[in-house]
Amino acid sequence: MGTGVFLLVVGAILAFAVKDGIPGISLPVTGLILMIAGAGLVAHSRYSGEREKRITRREDSPDLDHPRVVEEVIKERHKD
Repeated sequence: MGTGVFLLVVGAILAFAVKDGIPGISLPVTGLILMIAGAGLVAHSRYSGEREKRITRREDSPDLDHPRVVEEVIKERHKD
């Protein structure tokens, strides 16, 4: 996600803050392309990451003096 934010920031600087030019290269268009790529990376890292679900349950047993608490952590990989 850090790379996507970096591309968004650099793209915004090129698109909106830089008034100089390079022959043959449109800096506003380059900035826009970088911002789109950065937004795509941020969205990808946000929606394709690993999800974690915690389940806590209490197990009562006649063999135990007190109930046992069991916590499970289930990691799910979000697939597109």
